[in-house]
Amino acid sequence: MKHSMGRLDRIANDMNAWLLAIAIGLGMLDLTVLAAKSMPALPQLPAAADSQTTTSPAPPPPPATRS
Repeated sequence: MKHSMGRLDRIANDMNAWLLAIAIGLGMLDLTVLAAKSMPALPQLPAAADSQTTTSPAPPPPPATRS
């Protein structure tokens, strides 16, 4: 019984280190998402107009077929 308690104690110590590392990683992920969501959106820059390229409207979608 004493031997198995020693093994469980050693396994629990190793598990605690892993759980601490996972908890720190998840906390950093939460802080990163919080910082990203609290920042204002970046301004949209207009597309650079190139004199050699012309833009044409997108083709219409194909007609829907019903069965």
